[in-house]
Amino acid sequence: MHRHIHLLIIILIFAMAFTIGKPAHAVAAASLTSVQVVPDDDDKDKEKDKEKDQDKEKVDEPRPETRHYDGIDISDHQKRIDWPEVAKDKNIKYVYIKATEGATYVSNLYRYNLENAHKHGIKVGSYHFLRTGSRIRDQFDNFKRVVKKNEQDLLPVIDVEVRQGWTNQQLRDSVKLFADLVEEHYGCRPLIYTSSSFYDNILGRSFNIYPLFIARYSASQPTLKSGNDWVMWQFSERGRIRGISTNVDLSCFNKGRSLSDIMIRSQRIGQKKRTNTDLVENQEKPSGVKVKEAPAMSKQQEKELKKKQEKEQKARERAQKLAQEEAQKKAEQERKQKEKEQKQKEKEKKQKQEQAAKEKELQKRAADQKAEQQKKAEQQKKQQTEQQKKQQQQAEQQKKAEQQKQQERKDRAQKAQQQQQKQQSEQQKKKQEQQDKLKQQKQQSQTQNLPTRTRANAHSSQQKDKKTNKSSADND
Repeated sequence: MHRHIHLLIIILIFAMAFTIGKPAHAVAAASLTSVQVVPDDDDKDKEKDKEKDQDKEKVDEPRPETRHYDGIDISDHQKRIDWPEVAKDKNIKYVYIKATEGATYVSNLYRYNLENAHKHGIKVGSYHFLRTGSRIRDQFDNFKRVVKKNEQDLLPVIDVEVRQGWTNQQLRDSVKLFADLVEEHYGCRPLIYTSSSFYDNILGRSFNIYPLFIARYSASQPTLKSGNDWVMWQFSERGRIRGISTNVDLSCFNKGRSLSDIMIRSQRIGQKKRTNTDLVENQEKPSGVKVKEAPAMSKQQEKELKKKQEKEQKARERAQKLAQEEAQKKAEQERKQKEKEQKQKEKEKKQKQEQAAKEKELQKRAADQKAEQQKKAEQQKKQQTEQQKKQQQQAEQQKKAEQQKQQERKDRAQKAQQQQQKQQSEQQKKKQEQQDKLKQQKQQSQTQNLPTRTRANAHSSQQKDKKTNKSSADND
């Protein structure tokens, strides 16, 4: 679609050239090789520190940057980047990576950044820092060796910030030559990156046909004197992004612009090299170009011009129709793609829900199993406790029975001892009674042989002995 649009623009330019009486073939191609005599300065090409143009307008900004941004541009200054962390930032739709500078310098981390940005789904483009100390063709060869066609998502960028040793016209011619070489090799016009003041004062309207990437570190958007529009605005060099340890440049799209405006596939215009007609129409003449006045047209020429304009009109209508058809096809493809993505999302959502349900069921089963195990464990513990209690009761009963038996044995022993003592006491009593009886009989026999007084004393003595014996018996 964009190829047809560009063809339509070229046809319109030719038509305008004929309308104002300046045939396109009268515009001579500029000889841009005049700037190639500038001596090489490879020492400058090896400088890795990016020189910021002194004309860039800078104002103090908050740290970190809080405004909306669509993308970033990086170089070796950002060191080794944690791309998985950067990819989490949903604001970042694209990244421009510094590939080369001058005729010899190649970024050490270019391949690492390119591969990892692609790996994490970020659209990638590459830029070349233009140096005034090296031949343009040598610089482009350096860029071409590093930046492969099939690895680029976005339009190549020419970073134009310095003019050391060149006139304004020489710089314009050099940028133009580099842009032409990019267009020949990559099949698309490059983005021109520069500051708003550098563009206004040096590049001018010569590059109005190119998409512009304007750097202006300010709270207000850039406005170009030429009135030309810009695609992207780099508004901060103090951005802070997770995964990047240093400050980083932030940029955003102009109103009405989007990622499709810088995608390399949507901006391809074929391998045909552009002429300088565009520059002439913008009233900026490359060095060495002389624009001749067109001679007055004859009636035959007017008829031919009219026929040509009619053909061009038909060609424009066909191109417009093709563009509309392609736009419809693209819209249909996008719709189908969205439907496919939506179905895929729904499928993934359903799978996630099913997986979550399965996990929930497994968790429930595990919880039930755990609860059952705990219940069994508690029952076993209860049974063990009851068994221990029963055993303890049995032990206590056995102990009590044993104690009772011991007490019974003790009681029987005591009773037997008491009976024995009683028997002994009775035996002693009987013995004593026998002794007393014998003694009494003896005394009686003696008393009978004594006088009366003596018998009375004896009788008294017997009575006393009886009392003594009785007391002794009681004590026993």
